Parts: sequence; structure tokens; C-alpha cells
Amino acid sequence: MSLPISKFAQSVGGSTVVGMRRRADVLAASGVDIIDFGVGEPDFDVPSPIKEAAISAIRDNRSHYVDPCGLLELRERIAQHESDQQGQMVDANQIVVSPGTLGALSLITRAVLNPGDEVLVIEPRWGPYRNLVTLTGATPVGVPMRTQDGRFIVDVERLASAMTKRTRAIILNSPWNPTGRVLSLEELGAVAELAEHHNLWIISDEVYSKIVFSGAEHISIASLGASVAKRTVIATSLSKSFAMTGWRLGYCVAPPELAAVLGRLNHYSTRCASSIVQHAAIVALREGAPFIDDMRQEYSRRRDVIAAGLNAIEGVLCPIPEGAFYAFPQIPDSWGGSEALANHLLEESGLVVTPGSAYGSSSHNHIRLSFAASMPAIQEGLVRLQNALPVQNNQNQ
Repeated sequence: MSLPISKFAQSVGGSTVVGMRRRADVLAASGVDIIDFGVGEPDFDVPSPIKEAAISAIRDNRSHYVDPCGLLELRERIAQHESDQQGQMVDANQIVVSPGTLGALSLITRAVLNPGDEVLVIEPRWGPYRNLVTLTGATPVGVPMRTQDGRFIVDVERLASAMTKRTRAIILNSPWNPTGRVLSLEELGAVAELAEHHNLWIISDEVYSKIVFSGAEHISIASLGASVAKRTVIATSLSKSFAMTGWRLGYCVAPPELAAVLGRLNHYSTRCASSIVQHAAIVALREGAPFIDDMRQEYSRRRDVIAAGLNAIEGVLCPIPEGAFYAFPQIPDSWGGSEALANHLLEESGLVVTPGSAYGSSSHNHIRLSFAASMPAIQEGLVRLQNALPVQNNQNQ
């Protein structure tokens, strides 16, 4: 007789991105040359001053427990960074340092949701949002968005139609993974108005806020006024902006009374984020701006190449990404859907892409390609993609 596993644990599905990568690893072990457009991770090295700061922290024995909310010096630097970004004062007592954005979102959902609550999740959406909500006993309600000129937009009327008496929060992401959109002031204002009217929390994932390209501007929804900031909780990290994904250093920005709760939850879930990495993060925020600028410029060049290559394929529509490092082209229905295409490309060409179906029903005929890959890999990947597609077309005719 087997021992029971919790219903919560059983309800959590696996990651499509991780699953595709594991299959690719098996193929790579058999000698297949893999090009990975699946992983959402910068391919840059962590800047040397940040590495040296971590090494110094180890050598100086600054590797013990710290306050569950984070080192005060780090929280002060984060508060200044967020104040500059939002255009309004953010205090250190609003900051809780966490193990990555995922850790921040885990704290936030556990702090503001009760079993039986509902959360509006804008789709296409990053997969873990649904599982994080489910693990609190609340219910994620996916709300498919529509496209305009090939771009997904946030339609507040659809959000309003999905609301019930149990709705407690909206999860927002800008720049928007997987779409590459940067939400406009009008979209953010409409979401804020809806949240205020119905007394909802706004959970804002802003992890890509520093990866925004010419012609777009990241606006934090918390910057829309004091009344909006009081109901907004930001989750973000240094992972994407400083190529520190494996360092697991993120943070929450919350109203002070909620931040105190998040700190207590952090204490009993992870105790504190790595103190060594926190010391390195201080240096990242103090000295890392030139690195971000260089990285963003390189992403912009890659974006132009991958978008042009995708739009050159008959039947494909790829809006130019405004932020993050994802292209999210629409593919013809005749190709058999995004999952079939992703499997075909991996098996036949060693090309890893993520099926749009992983992000919700509204994007079943899209695929996501990460251009956090070298320019030669992007150019070779586009050649493989173009060579493989006629085979896929023939199979579906």
C-alpha cells in the first residue's frame, strides 16, 4: 500500500520548457547538434565585479544568516532603484529579498490568497503563475487576450467578464513573457482602474523591466499613483538584468504592512536568500548599469535578425518584440499546431522552441523563441527552421 502524496503536490504539472530541454539533452547525448531557443536565460557572463564581490564575501566570512527581509544596505539600494524607476518614493521597509522572482511570487501568493479565492491570470502567461496560485488553495482563472495587428493586448473587458465574487487578485507581467510586449500606459491604467473598483490586489511581475527596446518604455503599474501602489506587489529579480539566473536573488516591493508579512513568511520558508549573493547584489546595483546597456544593445541586434528571419517565412507573422528576449510568432493552422511543430523541429532539426500551447489556449498557434542565444546560433537556427518547415507543411497537407 503506497503512502499518500498531497493533492496540492499532485495538482502541479511539469514545465514544458524543462521537458523540451530534457528531451534535447537526450538527443545531444546521442550526437545531435542542438540549438536552444527554448530557455529564458541570458547567455551572457555575470559581470566580473559581481563575481569578485561574491568571492570577497566568502573570503571575509560574510556567509551567515541575515535578516529574512534581506541585508539593510541591499534593501536601501533596491529602494533607491525602485524609486528611480517608479518616480515615487520607495522605502527599504517595503523590500523583502527572496530566492529569485519565483521565490518572490511564492511569498506574495501565500500572503494575499486564501483557499477558495480566484486570481485572474492574463493569457498568454508564464506557466508557473497557475501552479503558484493552486498551491495556496486558490483557483487561477486564465483569461485569454486578443491580438491587434498581430500583437497580444490586455483587454480589460475580458478581465472584467471573468470576475466573480471570489476574485481577489490580478497577475500582470510587463514586459510580457512570452509575447515580447511592453504594456502601454492605457493598458496599465485600465487594469489599475478595474483593481481599484473591485478592491483587488495587483501582483506585478517586472523581472524584464531592464530589457526594453527603442520605441517602448517600461512603466511600473505602481507608478500610476499612491492608491494604485497601495494595492500593488511587485516581484522581480537580478536574474535577467545581470545574467544571474542561477544565483537566485530576487525581491518583493510591497506596501509596508504587507512587506512585514512577506518577511515572516520568508523566514519560515527559506530563512533568507543567500547572504553571499546579497553582498554581490549590492555591487550589481551600484556598478552594473553599463553591463545592462551593452546587453540590451546586443539583444536588440538579435531581435532584429530573428524577427526578420521569421517574417520572411510564408504564413508566419512575428511582431517586433518590444521587451524581454522572446519572439512569439503566429504560425499557420495548417502546420498542425504549436506542440506538433515544436516536436517536429526538435526531432528533425535539433531545434528547441516552446509551443505556444504551454502559455494558454489563446496561443495554441504560436511558438516562443528565446533570442538569448548567440548571433551565430540564431542565424543557424533560422536556416534549420526554414529548411524544416516545408516538411511540416507536406505532412499536414
